[in-house]
Amino acid sequence: MGFDYYAVLDIPRSASEIEIRLAYRKWAVRCHPKNDFHDTPEIPFRSMSLPHYWELLNEAFDVLSNPLRKRIYDLYGEEGLKTGVVTPTGFVQPYKFSNDCMKIYKEFFATYSPYGDLIDAVTNPPPLCQNDTSLVRTKAPDIEQYVDLELEEIYHGAIKKMKITREEFVDEVQVQTKMIEETITVPITAGIATGARIRFEGAGNCSPKTFPSDIVFVVREREHERFRREGPDLHMEVRISLKDALIGFPLEFVGVDGRQLVIQIVDVVHPGYLKIIKGEGLPIPDSENQTKRGDLHITFSISFPSFISKNLREKFRLLFDEVHEATSNIE
Repeated sequence: MGFDYYAVLDIPRSASEIEIRLAYRKWAVRCHPKNDFHDTPEIPFRSMSLPHYWELLNEAFDVLSNPLRKRIYDLYGEEGLKTGVVTPTGFVQPYKFSNDCMKIYKEFFATYSPYGDLIDAVTNPPPLCQNDTSLVRTKAPDIEQYVDLELEEIYHGAIKKMKITREEFVDEVQVQTKMIEETITVPITAGIATGARIRFEGAGNCSPKTFPSDIVFVVREREHERFRREGPDLHMEVRISLKDALIGFPLEFVGVDGRQLVIQIVDVVHPGYLKIIKGEGLPIPDSENQTKRGDLHITFSISFPSFISKNLREKFRLLFDEVHEATSNIE
């Protein structure tokens, strides 16, 4: 004589899918053959041996967790399920239990072990998991998302509100999930490096077969109209006239911190000339001196006239002869 699968799981025939899975989790953990029983667990059929109930429990769950098998069982009972029935869509083959209880258990818990939820399952696996890391619950892959920053945000630091989409459990037994959208507050440290990874551990996708993933925000710098970054240093190129290159000029510009700066250029600006302004770059994070900053490197490109008249050429020749003579005397 067959058994009532609902009675095996100790649930009413009106039980929902979640209630079926919850009941299986409860009895499977209690009755697992490798469980170290201090006291033999009480089961719904007290006269039945624990090994027999373990097999029947997995058979009941194998049927009731499958919508088609459950429907046939509800309509035609165990006899219809195991002899096959004719439906409007055709003949449904007879059901035969595989007797592979451990496979059913592993598909549900993502491990053969009754201690699968313990953190030390990786470093000290129970005997059934020994030398088989595929049977140990693993962590889901990271969710990575770029956070794009203006150079001014990198200089001052910022708080960014980032929207992410992830999977979250919708039931107490942590079986079913759905996609949700939420906003995460991401702190940006002043001077943070391009490509830096800001990690929120365990805040990502949830799944009954894996540990929650991490959410990782990767810093990406937007192109700036004036400055180019290399680490904590900034680089700027300025186009000047031939006149300014020869006689000097005041260079006025707005620094990355918003201050109006005036730098007096008194040297002759030759090809390859570099002006370094100390401490006008980005903050250096994690330095002993919290106010320490990188430098500003200024290079110049010189605009030459496209045409010079004969009269001016003669004047330039005389002028440069004089300059050459003066510099020769200095040397």
